[in-house]
Amino acid sequence: MTSRIDHNATFVPVRFWSPANQGFYKRYREWLVAGGYTDATLQQYTVVLRLAISILNKEYWQIDLTHDVVKVRQRIDERYSSAATRQSYHKGLHKLVEYLANIQGRPKPAKPINRAYFLDGLPDWLGDQLRTYIRVSQRNWLPEVRCLRGANLIGRLTKVLRWIHTDTPLTVLPDLTPDRWFAYVDARLTDGISARSLNGDLATLIGFLLFVRDGGTPICERLLKVERLKQATPMPKDVTSERLRLVQNAITDESQREHRACQRMGVMDRAWFLLMLHCGLRVGEVRRLLRSDIDLTDQRIRIEQSKGLKDRIVYLSPDTVLAIQAYLPLRGVAASDHLFIYRHRPLTVTYCAQRLKTYGKRCGVTVTPHQLRHSCATLLLNAGAPIVTVQRLLGHRHIDTTLGYARLYDRTIADDYFTAMRVVEQRFVEQRLSAVPSTDDTNSPTAHLLNLVNQLIDDGNTDQQALIQQLKSSIRQLVHQPNAPIDTDT
Repeated sequence: MTSRIDHNATFVPVRFWSPANQGFYKRYREWLVAGGYTDATLQQYTVVLRLAISILNKEYWQIDLTHDVVKVRQRIDERYSSAATRQSYHKGLHKLVEYLANIQGRPKPAKPINRAYFLDGLPDWLGDQLRTYIRVSQRNWLPEVRCLRGANLIGRLTKVLRWIHTDTPLTVLPDLTPDRWFAYVDARLTDGISARSLNGDLATLIGFLLFVRDGGTPICERLLKVERLKQATPMPKDVTSERLRLVQNAITDESQREHRACQRMGVMDRAWFLLMLHCGLRVGEVRRLLRSDIDLTDQRIRIEQSKGLKDRIVYLSPDTVLAIQAYLPLRGVAASDHLFIYRHRPLTVTYCAQRLKTYGKRCGVTVTPHQLRHSCATLLLNAGAPIVTVQRLLGHRHIDTTLGYARLYDRTIADDYFTAMRVVEQRFVEQRLSAVPSTDDTNSPTAHLLNLVNQLIDDGNTDQQALIQQLKSSIRQLVHQPNAPIDTDT
C-alpha cells in the first residue's frame, strides 16, 4: 500500500491498492459472475472485499482466515447499525473466506457429530461402545456422507436405547432382552409409528449388537432371533409420461430465460434431470459425478463407489449428451472436479429436491428425485428392455428389487387383460343388440322414426325419394350393427 492511503477511512479506493490485490479483486468478481450471482449480490460481496482490504491493509495471500476475519467482522458490527446490513455483509465475508480457502488449497473442514447431544441420558459404558461403533462404521462410508450417515445412525440407535433405558435402566447389554424390545414396539405402535420404521430400528439395533459381540462383549442372543413385523411391500412410485413432460417443459422454459443466473440453473437442471430420468442415477450419484467420469464420445459414464461402494457403467441417451454439452460451457470454475456446480460448490443434499419442487409448483406436478429413477426403470421395461439389463443399469444388488419395478408394468398381464376385455365388451354389445326392439314393432322408437321418414316420400321428388330410401336403410343398419360403417351406396 502507498503512503497516500488514509488507513482510518472506511474504504480505500481500488486504484490505490497494490497490483496483486487489484488482480485479486478482478479474479474474485469473475469467480462470482461464473457462479451465477445476480448483479445486486455481486455488488454486495465486492463491497465486503473492499472493506476487508481497507481494514487489514495486507496482500490477499497474507490474510489469516481466523484472526483477520474476526477483525473484519467486528468492524462490520461496529460500523453498521442496521441488522439487515450487518447480516448481508457477514454473508459476503463468509463468501470471501470461501474463495480465499479455495485458492489457498484449504479443504472445508468436516462438521463433527455432536455425540454429547445424542448420548445424553445414556450410561457412560454404553456411550463408549456407541462411539466406537460409529467410528468403525464410518470407515466404510464415502467421506462426504460420513457426518450425515453417522448422525443418522447414532440418532436412530440412541432413540431406541434411550427409551428402553428410561423405561427400565440398563446396567449391562444382556439386559437388552426381547421383552424390552417388544415393550418399545408396543409403545411406538401406540404412537402411530409404522411397522416399516420399527423394522428399521430393529435392524440397526441388531447391527450394533453384532458389532459389540464380535468385540467380546456378551449380549442377549435371543434378541438376535426376534422376527420383524409384517409389513406391506411398497410399490415403486413412478411418474406418468404426461407429468414428466410438464416438468421437463418447465425446466426448458427456465433454461431459455433472459436472466443470466436463472438461465444457467435451467441448463444445469435439465442435464441432471435427464441423468436421473434417462440413466436412472440416484441423487447422490448425480452430486458426486466428476467431469472425468464422463465419456461423451462413447456416451457413457462411470459411477464409482455408489450405494454399497459398487461401481458400474451407465450409458447416456442422445438427449442427455446434448444437455451435458450445453451445460459444460456454463459450469464455471470450482475447487473440485464435480460436474454440477452451484455457486462454486458441488450440489447440496437438498438442491435437486428443492429445484424439482419449484418446477412442480409452476406446472402443478409433484415429483421427487428418486421418482425419476423409478420412472427410468418403468420406461425401460415398457420399451421391452430385459429385466437383467435394467438391474445392471440401475445398480441393484438383488433382482427382486428390479422386479418391484416390473410389477408396475407387466406386458404379458397387460396384453392378456386387454384381450379379455375386448371379448367382454363384444359380449356386452351383443347383449345390448339382442335387447333392441324389432323394427316391425309399431310402438318402438325405431318404427316411429321410419314412419316419419315414410311421410316425407309423398312430398318429395324422385331424387329426394332415393335419399329417403337410403336414410331408412341406414337407420335399420344402425340398429342391428351399431359399430359397422354406414353403406353410403345403398
